[in-house]
Amino acid sequence: MTLDISRSLTPDLIEQLLDPEARVEMSSAYVRLMEIYCVVKAGGVAAQIEVAKQLQQREQTALQQEIAALVHQPPMASRIAALQQEMREVERSVSNRVVYLQSIDAVEEANVQHCLAMIDGYFANLGKTR
Repeated sequence: MTLDISRSLTPDLIEQLLDPEARVEMSSAYVRLMEIYCVVKAGGVAAQIEVAKQLQQREQTALQQEIAALVHQPPMASRIAALQQEMREVERSVSNRVVYLQSIDAVEEANVQHCLAMIDGYFANLGKTR
């Protein structure tokens, strides 16, 4: 079976990716399907972007509060530097997540949403054939 992994996740391709043989042949497309499936199950791209931004805001606020509490304590300079680095890491991580989420094509998201029952059924039947 030869499948074209350069095409968008259509309902037909989604069904093919749930076949064990195709999954091996098209592992990168299967991984993308599973990533988009998880995003869809968690509310969709827009909702996950909002969640990521809210998480970033909460984390940065907590870190800023901790820095503010330590700023007048000279022996804490290295701890403050570590907290500032952590803030940059949170920002970078959330930015990468948002860029990834924005890379999900709206049609692919809709197709995965449309095929949720099929994908859920696939997971429900995993291991039953052994």
